[in-house]
Amino acid sequence: MAHFHIDHSALVGESPDKTKAAEQTPPKAEFQNVFDFPDFVEMRPQLRSAVHTVAAESFDQPVLPVKIERMAVALEEQMERETRKYEQQTFVYANQKTEVNDLIRLYTHVLQVISRTTAIDTDIEDLIFAVNSTRRDLQKLPTHTGTGPLYDADSAREIIPDTFYDLVIRQLAQPYFLTADHEMKRKNVTKKGQHLVARMTAYAFRDWDAYLTHEYDAQHLVKNERNLSDFDYYEKSKNVELKYADKAYAQVFADTYQDFLNLLVPTYLERFEIQTTPLPEKLQQNAKLRIQLQSAVRKHFLIDAAGFEHVMEAPTTEINNKFKFYEENF
Repeated sequence: MAHFHIDHSALVGESPDKTKAAEQTPPKAEFQNVFDFPDFVEMRPQLRSAVHTVAAESFDQPVLPVKIERMAVALEEQMERETRKYEQQTFVYANQKTEVNDLIRLYTHVLQVISRTTAIDTDIEDLIFAVNSTRRDLQKLPTHTGTGPLYDADSAREIIPDTFYDLVIRQLAQPYFLTADHEMKRKNVTKKGQHLVARMTAYAFRDWDAYLTHEYDAQHLVKNERNLSDFDYYEKSKNVELKYADKAYAQVFADTYQDFLNLLVPTYLERFEIQTTPLPEKLQQNAKLRIQLQSAVRKHFLIDAAGFEHVMEAPTTEINNKFKFYEENF
């Protein structure tokens, strides 16, 4: 879990002298998670390529490309999920030693693949630094007695309580609560609310680049389908665009997160990672900050007076109007 420093003196009105001793204590080093590096968006294609090579080299004999691709996707997801788990946990349970050692070996293999690159430029150097930093921090994790969860590829990914996505989804679910306590439990939310929470949770973990690739592939199939009438072509093209119109949430979440960052860092926190930094309860109880954060969600998710979001209305209306024009004029 990402560590952070709260300016307690500013929050509770203490004088700097009262916190002098605490300030003299060296801060605990941050866990360096490659998936949270500021320029990870630029790093990801190179990391993905290296993981793909690792997947290909895991087979003793030639296999179909689709099998390698599936293995690469599974390895990348496992790397990210396990890394975030240990970052949040900050230690390794006794029964997790084998798992974390396998994860470290995976990072080592990825590093070896990246280092084979003949032309090492600054982008490759940055990726090597990020991957190696994560590997080293995993190696430094202390061991605790007890039993902890092991990786299960089929298990649903869960949002860490009080992190960015949790705070946003809880606000979006407000109109769907059945009980006054607004506790986020299945029995307390209507069917529509449960659907919304499931959808937003999926968006929190979606690989939007891969999602766009699927859309391009679907569009390509329609364009290359033979013997389609103009009407059928437009209808199929429209259905593809409508199916993937929810990509609008990628920008909405990104803009909302940027507003959260601007409000929280560095005024209240040193860092606020999108997946792993919980907002402390004291800050959640800060009335002024709470209003500002909720206002950011309302603005970007187009929340009405009753609390319902309307992100999809504009994209779907635009798509329907566009294809109605095509069908009537071409």
